[in-house]
Amino acid sequence: MSRILLVSSEPIRPRMGGIGVRYLQMASHLAASGRQVTLISPSAREEAAALTPAGVTYRAFEGESLRATIAAHEAVVAQGQLANDVVLARAGVPVVVDLYDPFLIEHLHYLPTLGLDPYRNDHASWVVQLAGGDFVLCSSEEQRLFYLGFLAALGRVNPEQAADDVDARALIDVVPFALPAEIPAYRPMLPPASPGVRRLLFGALYDWYDPWTLLDALATLSGIDWRLLVVRHPNAALTPQRLFAELEARATARGWWGSRIEAIDWVPVDRRFDLLRDVDLMVAPHRPTLETALSLRTRFLEALAVSCPVLTTTGGALGRLLVERDAGWTVAPGDAHGLAAAIREALSPGEALERRREQGRALAREFESARVLAPLVRFLDAPRIDPTRERFAFRPPTKAPSDSLLFRIRRRLRRELARRSGT
Repeated sequence: MSRILLVSSEPIRPRMGGIGVRYLQMASHLAASGRQVTLISPSAREEAAALTPAGVTYRAFEGESLRATIAAHEAVVAQGQLANDVVLARAGVPVVVDLYDPFLIEHLHYLPTLGLDPYRNDHASWVVQLAGGDFVLCSSEEQRLFYLGFLAALGRVNPEQAADDVDARALIDVVPFALPAEIPAYRPMLPPASPGVRRLLFGALYDWYDPWTLLDALATLSGIDWRLLVVRHPNAALTPQRLFAELEARATARGWWGSRIEAIDWVPVDRRFDLLRDVDLMVAPHRPTLETALSLRTRFLEALAVSCPVLTTTGGALGRLLVERDAGWTVAPGDAHGLAAAIREALSPGEALERRREQGRALAREFESARVLAPLVRFLDAPRIDPTRERFAFRPPTKAPSDSLLFRIRRRLRRELARRSGT
């Protein structure tokens, strides 16, 4: 029985995002296949106890004992900032670096709020992880090509590696978000909608999304009594919520906030499918950015699994899949007229809607655990340390200018005001 250690930088707790869900699903599948699995995250044991899958041992992250914990396992899979600790404390154990979430690219959007510190930290983290990991996971072929460029720059794509691994699949492969084979039985979560009301779900708001085109589209959507649901982020102190505040202000000015547009709390992990079954459409347009080109939208995959129609902007891995499989609706960036027409079609019963629902369910089945985790399972069946890593890999220093004095003063004032208000 192989011993596998999983390390999630996102806390395992009832209200968590896609990364935490990913590691729960990964732990469950690996344990069910006969492996001895230990799952680590920053959460206390009490927070994670009810969520820990059968056959999985959960431990809260403790940096001082990490080396000994790693040494007791045959391979480690690690994600986020904690992957730095794993790579540096590896004790000769093969390390899988999980870059499903391109956090360096995401955090570029937070420059006006957080300054350059996230970039310094994230870039240095990717250098450590991509230079030091033995196998890398990503979410799509688009991501894989992007990371291969970074790996080549660090010496990981080299003549000796290429001689035995001509397509570099032993170095980096696609392991997207895994969906459970069995979706939990439906338990209504939201109060019943008023007769004739159609509920649209945007979800959480991040700085690369585009709610403004959606507001413009909804303003022209005559004949449909709609409600738009947005989700409050559970980690507002850590994830800037500028876009949420701007949406609230603009919707209030239109007289929509609290009536047409409603904010709801982040859904507990065991109720996430229920929310998707309670709405008529998931619609979350985005701006054309590097982040949206590289990320795979977890929320959309889960929506497809429960026959919730989905509508998004063209571009990126998910937009490509929706078009290729006729599994949802996509519109050009900033096209409010096209978005309104697509919303109307997605909310209209008929052949087009049912066809896309069926195609969406078929697409979601391709993301079930047994299939998407196969490349990881192959590595864990015979974990190995990349023999070329020590001879070719190197870690260039991360360079970034200092934040301006005015920005640092403003940041300190914001933090002091947040501390005094208790947020």
